Amino acid sequence: MIKVNSYLLVCFSAILTGVAQHSLGLGFLAWISLIPLLHVIVKQSNYKNIFQYSLLWGVVYHLVVVFWLSSNIGTTSIIAFISMLAAVLILCFNTIAIFSLWFFIKNKIKFNLIVLSIIWVSVEYLRSYGLLGFPWVALANTQTDYLYLIQNAEFVGIYGISFWVLLVNIFFFNVINHNFKNRKLYITFFLIILPWFSGYILFNKYNIESPDEGLSTLLVQPNVNLYDKRDFSSKEQTLDKIIKMTHDNLSIDTKLILWPESAMPFHRMQSTRDRNYLIDRLFKQDGSYLLSGNIFYEGSNIYNSSVLVSNNGIESVYHKRQLVPIAEHVPFSENFDYLKNINIGQTNFSKGKKDHVFNIDQYRFAALICFESTFPEINRRHANQDIDAIIYLVNDGWYTTFPQPGQHSKQAVFRAIENRLPIIRCTNTGISMLINPNGSIQESIGLNKAGTMHVKINKNKYEKTFYTRFGNVFSIVLLVFLILLLIRLNFRNEKK
Repeated sequence: MIKVNSYLLVCFSAILTGVAQHSLGLGFLAWISLIPLLHVIVKQSNYKNIFQYSLLWGVVYHLVVVFWLSSNIGTTSIIAFISMLAAVLILCFNTIAIFSLWFFIKNKIKFNLIVLSIIWVSVEYLRSYGLLGFPWVALANTQTDYLYLIQNAEFVGIYGISFWVLLVNIFFFNVINHNFKNRKLYITFFLIILPWFSGYILFNKYNIESPDEGLSTLLVQPNVNLYDKRDFSSKEQTLDKIIKMTHDNLSIDTKLILWPESAMPFHRMQSTRDRNYLIDRLFKQDGSYLLSGNIFYEGSNIYNSSVLVSNNGIESVYHKRQLVPIAEHVPFSENFDYLKNINIGQTNFSKGKKDHVFNIDQYRFAALICFESTFPEINRRHANQDIDAIIYLVNDGWYTTFPQPGQHSKQAVFRAIENRLPIIRCTNTGISMLINPNGSIQESIGLNKAGTMHVKINKNKYEKTFYTRFGNVFSIVLLVFLILLLIRLNFRNEKK
């Protein structure tokens, strides 16, 4: 019975934490959701139980967060379901690694729950790199509704916010267990409330009005159904719809037009005929530009790209660097040719090799593509190149309803705060938005709606943030501390 109750507590913890990840306004659940898990694992004295509980928590948590992978309409239901299960199992390795490492050292150290937090954040940080990188499920992403709290991401990044969430759970866990005489409890309480006060100051510092001057930009959210987008026979009607929406909403001073990722799946910017057709239909005046997602060919390589076009032709191109595993690229296929033969309906894009900054009339901006918006490091590198805004070209049309579009869009709030830059998110089916440098959403177009927005890209007047200049220093310091701790414990064991 005790073990059954423990399983239920672990599942309850995972469900609460997973629900906090959704765009339901329930992010506060993450402040207490790990308490049942902590209650169970601190009592365990054998590794078998730790493995079982960490696996169970990982499976349930990740299922709750990314179950929508099984509703991908871009492939068969069987492949979508298998992809979802594979993603959940791969992500569970992180959870198992966290609690396994903690179990083997917890009896050798003081402050073992704080060390658990350090291990957790270190694993989250490492998980954001590589071909299988996936920062999507980081604990910090539960907190995007609390703008005062997350302002401190300009110093510590999202992993500092994840650490805060863990500290809150540890604090309440100790309160429940009546550890009032423990001095650590009061230190933890101070660390919990401090970000709210500093965040209030930072939020108001970057609370700017929409600029009257700047690069006049028209954002178009066409809301083209994925089936129509993939229908070759209706390619002209699809393109004409986007052109008409654009043409009807152009103003005399529009300088830049934004179309989303894969806006024209059957038309190529590299085709003189297609490009001239667009130029003739769109540009009311010389010196105007169109920035659109488009497939781009270079030799035998095919890229998912952001392409900037003017009356003079193609001005500039960025090739997507962080491709979606399996959906856009089979991991390691560039090293093992036989993997290129895998065909489950995915595209096989080549990976871009370098960052790129676009420039129009001295206004500098990055134009990242879809999945890349969730990776702090890619955004930071571009922000460190003296840009004025970050633009995302997105197609979330693979998922026709929440929660995927909501989870995806809310992560852009962190990118604005980390780098203190406006974020302009241009999507096919939603959710398009303009986000201020303090993370507040100034304007948006909802899910499954066609619409346009007029925005201004102003010259950036802020200095680069600590995070922009130096990156994930907080996470790296914790990781180095953890490595040194492990070395010290190993050395002490050998000495004994």
